[in-house]
Amino acid sequence: MKSNTFLSEVARRVTFCATIMLVATSSILSGCNKRSVAEPQTTTGDRQSGFVQDNAKPEDQGTVNGWFWSLYREGGSASITHGSGGNFAISYSNVNDVVGGKGWNPGSARTVGYNVGALSGSYNFVGVYGWTTSPLIEYYVAEMGSVTGGTYINSISSDGHSYSFYKQQRVNAPSIIGTATFWQYKDTWGGSSTGSNRSINMANHINNWRSRGGQGFGSYNYQILALEAWGGKSGYINATVW
Repeated sequence: MKSNTFLSEVARRVTFCATIMLVATSSILSGCNKRSVAEPQTTTGDRQSGFVQDNAKPEDQGTVNGWFWSLYREGGSASITHGSGGNFAISYSNVNDVVGGKGWNPGSARTVGYNVGALSGSYNFVGVYGWTTSPLIEYYVAEMGSVTGGTYINSISSDGHSYSFYKQQRVNAPSIIGTATFWQYKDTWGGSSTGSNRSINMANHINNWRSRGGQGFGSYNYQILALEAWGGKSGYINATVW
């Protein structure tokens, strides 16, 4: 009986130790598995409009010497600096989307004067960019590059050029009032050049948008001479608006 009790005690202790080792091994392996799981990757949205995606850097804007300025950027890097009056410069590198420039808040049916003194690298659009509310409309007048897409409406003559008017609806896209559905009005000429004084009679564009756009034209929000670039572009602009 004494011998059998001893053997039973040995068996019990061996079983207990084996159980402890199994639990410990399972815990270690489980810990290794947690560390081996890849961290979630943050991705940015596709380019939608002049406004960047909700998960991108928020709006940066202000006033300097009585001039309104705005700069949006998604991905890469971008910065704006200001000279005297309506002069500004924007440098950008490897951006998913950047749109920025200088002008007024609110806008108006003014004649916009400008001179693009320097433009290098790659870009999509240089011209007048702005917004209205009630209805919410994002509008472009492309002096260099182009903004097309959507439905072609008509062409207008202004300042000695012929512009093609396109309109396009954006659904649940970033805007000046947050995510919203709105229309884009886009006039494209694209034949301007650097180093020359130019002018844009905004009344001609606005009157055509109001009568032919289908959504009218709302209350003015901001209006700037802007550059926009997207798709990993890098470059530099130095321009003056008046």
